[in-house]
This record gives sequence, C-alpha cells and structure tokens, in this order.
Amino acid sequence: MTEKEFTLKYLFQNVGKLEDEQELDSPEEEHFGVKWSINMQKHNKDLSIYLYANVTENQKISVDYIGEIVLINMQKRHLMSASSCVFKYNREFRCCYSIPGWEIWENELYDDGILQVEIHVRITKMLGFPKLRIGFPRKELRSFGEEMQQFSDVILKIEERKFHVSKLYLSSHSPYFATLFLGRFQESEKSEIELRDVDSQDFQCYLEVLYGENGIESDTVEGILSVADMYDTPLTVKKCEEFLVRESKMELKKKLELAGNYRLEELKVSFRIED
Repeated sequence: MTEKEFTLKYLFQNVGKLEDEQELDSPEEEHFGVKWSINMQKHNKDLSIYLYANVTENQKISVDYIGEIVLINMQKRHLMSASSCVFKYNREFRCCYSIPGWEIWENELYDDGILQVEIHVRITKMLGFPKLRIGFPRKELRSFGEEMQQFSDVILKIEERKFHVSKLYLSSHSPYFATLFLGRFQESEKSEIELRDVDSQDFQCYLEVLYGENGIESDTVEGILSVADMYDTPLTVKKCEEFLVRESKMELKKKLELAGNYRLEELKVSFRIED
C-alpha cells in the first residue's frame, strides 16, 4: 500500500422497503483520524450511495475511491466506477454514486432484501489534520529540524516540512532509501529531496520510531505502518506489530484490517490464539 487506504463495508437491511427520499446510514468508522460512513438514499427511480467524511473547518481531504455493491438475495453484484473527490467543510462533504438501472434491481429485491456496499478509499492528500493525543496536539519526541543539520547529510522535504536526516542511517534500515541515496539515481547527488504521497505528520512519527523513540500509540500506529510499508522498513513494521499484539486496546475489527493490509502474520496468529 503506497498511500493511506482502507475499506468500508456495510450490510444494509430491508432495502426493498426504502421509500422515496428515505435514507439509510452505516455506523461511523474512524480511519486516519477521520470518521467515515456510507449513506444510501432513494430518489425516484434512482438509488444513490454516498461516502461521507466528517471534516471540520480548515480541513481538506482528497481521495480516490472505488466500490462494489452486492445484491445478497439474488447473488448479483455491481462495480462502482473509480472516481475522485475532495471533502471540504461546508462545501463538498460527500462523494456520490448512483446505481444505473436500479429499477431493474428493485423489482428483484425482496422486502427483506440485503444490499452489501463495499467502498475502497485511497487518501491522496490530507490538510489540517494534526495528530492528537487525549485532545491535545501531539508532542514530538525528537526534532528533525535545522538544529539537526550538523548530524545530517540530506534534507527530505514533505509538504511544507523539511527533515534533516542521515543517508546512511536510513539506508541501513530501508532498501528503498538505500536505492534512493546510494544508487545510481540523480537524487543520490542532491542535498534536498522531495518525497510525495506521504503525510508529514506520519513521517515525523515514523522517523521517531526509526531513531529509537517510543512513539507508537493507538492514534499513530496506522500512519506509521503506512509510511513503513511505503518505504520498506521491516524494523518499524515489526515494532508496530508488537505494539498491536501486546499493548494496543484497538478494537478487533481494526486490528484485523491492519493485519491484512500490512501482512502482519504475528498479529494474525494472535487472533487464532485468542479464539
């Protein structure tokens, strides 16, 4: 996984009884510090599926998404076409998809019919989302700012932040950075390199763990895993997995999702032991 990704899945009951202008909602789920949900609405002969993100003022999320709608009783399925949208406060706060030819489906849907909606979301950019700890801005455990310049030999620029790091240290933990810094690429000669498609706050937490700080918590582990997976850093992935197995009080469903997304075999084994 090269970006922040997650899947929302919900079984909507009694869809055949849905009246015009009526709505059905899935429970909210939190992913990457944002609460998400699926909404279903009927308008005349159309059935629309909405993806909601609970964003606040000054926050903005850009996403790509694709989904699948399954008519359980009739064993039919329909793929939602891939699309993109931007969530903004009091502006565009939902992504919409209308099922074409819904009246044909509706004729075959029993009153107690079940409709399963599954939407895969890939976040491409997040703005205005500081990492929180018990309601307060997260305190950084280690600085990678200008004061670290004498101990570094390269600057990694992510969004508006600059991280002063050691090429050899990162290369020793990550084949990705070893290739970037020590390989025959143009970047290996640069003193400043821009990294794209990564969140600067998540990268800060990732570096903290890589440099020996105990920065893995329930509100940071998913972001750290995302960066560690992107940059092929097995030591950091292992530390995140150990946290999830031994310390985290995260709900089981979320742990299962992380275990699948990041191939966390020890975490998967721990589920079988608990059963």
